[in-house]
Amino acid sequence: MSRLRLPLYGKILAWFALNLAVLVLLFLFFLKAQFRLGLDWMLSGEPGDRIAAIGEAVTHEFSRLRESEWPARLSDYDQKHGVTFGLFNSRGEQVFGQTIQPSPEVMPRLIDRRPPGEPGKRRPPGPVSKRPADAPPKPRFMLRAGTPARYWAGVHLDLVAQDGHPLTLVMVSDTLSGGGLFMDLRPWLGLAAVALVLSALLWMPLVRGITGFIRTLNTAAGRIAQGNFQERIEKTRSDELGELSVSVNAMAAQLGDYVREQRRITADVAHELCSPIARMQMALGVVEQRSTPEQAGYLKRLDGELQHMARLVEEVLAFSRAEALPERESPEEIQLRELLQAVLAREAPDGGVRLEVGDIRLRSLRAALDRAIGNVVRNAVRYGTETHVQADRENDRVVIRVLDRGPGVPEASLQHLFEPFYRPEAARGRASGGSGLGLAITQRCMEACGGSVRAENREGGGLLVTLSVPASA
Repeated sequence: MSRLRLPLYGKILAWFALNLAVLVLLFLFFLKAQFRLGLDWMLSGEPGDRIAAIGEAVTHEFSRLRESEWPARLSDYDQKHGVTFGLFNSRGEQVFGQTIQPSPEVMPRLIDRRPPGEPGKRRPPGPVSKRPADAPPKPRFMLRAGTPARYWAGVHLDLVAQDGHPLTLVMVSDTLSGGGLFMDLRPWLGLAAVALVLSALLWMPLVRGITGFIRTLNTAAGRIAQGNFQERIEKTRSDELGELSVSVNAMAAQLGDYVREQRRITADVAHELCSPIARMQMALGVVEQRSTPEQAGYLKRLDGELQHMARLVEEVLAFSRAEALPERESPEEIQLRELLQAVLAREAPDGGVRLEVGDIRLRSLRAALDRAIGNVVRNAVRYGTETHVQADRENDRVVIRVLDRGPGVPEASLQHLFEPFYRPEAARGRASGGSGLGLAITQRCMEACGGSVRAENREGGGLLVTLSVPASA
C-alpha cells in the first residue's frame, strides 16, 4: 500500500492550519472558562447595549399597552429575535410570556431589589424622552446556567405590574449568539477570515521561497545523479539552504573531477593493454605452428581468452571515446532505411529480423547512431526471438524501437541496464553475456546525438528498447 505523498508546500500550509486550529481551541477553552465564571463581562460591550436597548423598547411600548396585550407582544418579540422572552416580578415569579423555568443559579438574578412602586404604574402616553447619556444603565445580568445549559440575559425595567412590583425582562436562548442578540458572530467570523487571509499572505512568500529553492535543489541533484556534473545551482540564499546549495555545487564539481579522472585512467589502461595483447596473440600464433596435437586444445582455449580480452579492451576504448564523439564527428544527412539495413546485415546476417521503416531522413552523427542501434539489435538477436525493428517520425524526433520475444529483464534491473559493466543475472555467464558495456556505449552514443534511450519489458515476455533522436542536429 503506497503512502500518500504530500508536497512540502502542502505540509507547511497544513501545519499552519493546525496552528490556527489550536489557537481557536484555546480561545474556545478560554470562553468556556469565562462562561463558568459568568458572562457579565459581555455586558460592557455591544451585547449589553443591545440588551439595554431591548429593555428600553419594551418599557416604551408596553407602557402604552394593556396588560392583556403583553403576552401577544412578547410572542412577537420571540419570533423577531429568535429567543424566548418573559417578564418576571421582583419575587422571581414569571407573570407574562412563554413559560420559562429558571434554574437555581438564575433565580437570585431575577429578584429586583428595588422597592415596589405604585400599583399599575405606567408611563404616560406620548413620546418618551431619551435617557441622558450620563444616566446609569439599568441593572442587567447575563449568565450560562441550567441542564442542559442555556444562556440567560435580563434587564430590570422601569415598568410596574398591577401588583406594584417592578418587572424584569428575561431573554433565554439555547445558543450563545441568541439570534444575534447576545453575540453577533458575523464580526467574529469576518475577523477570523481576515486574520486567516493576512496570515496566509504573510506566510506564503516565505513558504514559496523555501519550497521553490528546495525544488531547484532537487532538480539539480537529479541531473547530477544522471551524470550531468556540470550542473550548478545559481540561486543564492543566506540561510542553511544557501549553505546546502554551496555543498551541492562542490559535490558536483568533485564528482565530475573524479569521474573524468576515472574515465581517463580507464582509457589509458585499456590503450596500454592493446600492445601486450597484440604481442601475446602474435607469440601464440608462433607457438601454435610448433605445437603438438596434445597442446592444440590448450592453445585454442588460450587464444579464445586472448580474443575475449581484446574485445573487452576494444569496448572499454569505445566507451571512453564515446563521450568525445560530438568533437570528433560532424553531423551528416542520413537515410534511415539504408542505415538500418546496413546494421541488420552486420548484426543479423542470417536474417529473421523484421524491419518497418518509411522514407525517413535525419541529420545526426552517423557512426554514433550506427553503433547505438547495432548494440541494441545484437542484444535482441542474442537473447530473444522474433526481433522486430520499427522506425517512425514523431513531430521533430525520430523514434526507433527494437522489440523481441524472450525472457526480458527483471524489473529491478531495468534502471541499471545502461550502467557500465552492469549485466542482469541471467547474462552474467561468459557464454551468454558480454562485457556489460554494450548498452552503456549505446547510451553515450545517443547522448552524443542529442537523443535518449530507454528499456521496458513487453507484455507476454520480451524487451522493448526505444531510441529517440532529434531529426536535425
